[in-house]
Amino acid sequence: MLARIEAQRAHFASDDHIRERAAPWRDATPETCLAATFAECETADYLMSLKPAEERAAVVQSVPIPPDTIAILEALQRRR
Repeated sequence: MLARIEAQRAHFASDDHIRERAAPWRDATPETCLAATFAECETADYLMSLKPAEERAAVVQSVPIPPDTIAILEALQRRR
């Protein structure tokens, strides 16, 4: 079972998988990308509407980024 899970993890993390997923968007116009984003948002809204109110509240609740993570991100940004 662990070998199977590791094979799946390796597949989904592979460069080939990422290239395959990105291929349809490589030559897409910004308008096409925006339309696809709107469509995905509509799907997400629909799926969220199927959840009970207490589950929806838990899903949309914001989790603050820890201060040490913010410091790391700021340091990386300054390196650019």
